[in-house]
Amino acid sequence: MDEEKITAGLLRKVMSGISEDYWCAGWLHDLEYVLWDAVIGKRKGICSPEEVEQLKYLSEKCGGWVIWDEQVKDERFVPMKEWLRLYEARGAKVSQPDE
Repeated sequence: MDEEKITAGLLRKVMSGISEDYWCAGWLHDLEYVLWDAVIGKRKGICSPEEVEQLKYLSEKCGGWVIWDEQVKDERFVPMKEWLRLYEARGAKVSQPDE
């Protein structure tokens, strides 16, 4: 198993863990967008600074992000180029999660 695959799996686990810890949901609706906003500094207080650093590090190491794939009803890794395209297309449509 290569480093990219290992770090992508760890990224998925960290993201899902944050969702469970903060919102009691295995994968909060729009979690990938909410957490990405935290990673790029658009939202504060979503999770701890340490968790944001973990997300950033793992994303850089694996070269992508993990999303919820509605077609297969499961998480899926996407390369960074694809993720940024999805993120830009989604834009400001994401709502603030309940705190």
